[in-house]
Amino acid sequence: MQLEKKQIEDYPFLQTSGEIGELIFQYDWGKTCIGDIDNWPASLRVTLSNILHSSFPMFLFWGEDFLSFYNEAFRPSLGVGGKHPAIGKKALAVWGEIWYFIGPLLQQVVLTGKPVMFEDQLVPFYRNGKVEDIYWTFCYSPAFDENNEIKGVLVTCMETTKTVLERLNKN
Repeated sequence: MQLEKKQIEDYPFLQTSGEIGELIFQYDWGKTCIGDIDNWPASLRVTLSNILHSSFPMFLFWGEDFLSFYNEAFRPSLGVGGKHPAIGKKALAVWGEIWYFIGPLLQQVVLTGKPVMFEDQLVPFYRNGKVEDIYWTFCYSPAFDENNEIKGVLVTCMETTKTVLERLNKN
């Protein structure tokens, strides 16, 4: 008996989600801490569906390795020749140069269940072939599973570099 090859259409939460949805579909999740896509909990699928179908930049760290997910709106933030594609990669591998800053934030949100927010925060990271000084307004919020346990961290964010630099240049 031959198994039928899966199609992206078999995963409603990925439909009409563009390049990022395709990357999620094609990734070998069986080699990660969250396992095969067919066994993902409903909470992860629903969270990803909401992220993928939003026009506001979002990033999700999920599982014990803080695996990376993001939407099309977040994609430009990764730059050209930068971190994209980061889908499925461990947070430490993607964000190593700023782990000293975001690692403790992720742990704080997971341990306390309380969100953290920063406005116009300088968070320089590698993109466009170099480390750039980038300003962000962002919130790290707990992402829950069906049992109300925190399984990840949802990042809603907006790059504010242009606004911050304009404000600094006026002073």
